[in-house]
Amino acid sequence: MKRPASLVIGILLLFLAFAQLLRFLFAVPIIVANCISIPVWPSAVAAVFLALLGVWLLNERKQ
Repeated sequence: MKRPASLVIGILLLFLAFAQLLRFLFAVPIIVANCISIPVWPSAVAAVFLALLGVWLLNERKQ
């Protein structure tokens, strides 16, 4: 069985990784409650982490 849920989650993880990468590249500011500024650098870490999880999940589907 090909497990369609793992395909959907794998694609979703890659989409989220791409969104995090765009936030990092364009330095989009995020301010929470008008006082807390979230730095941009964690988006780079999140992009790599999410991309690795997505690729891992999609590779697992092949087995």
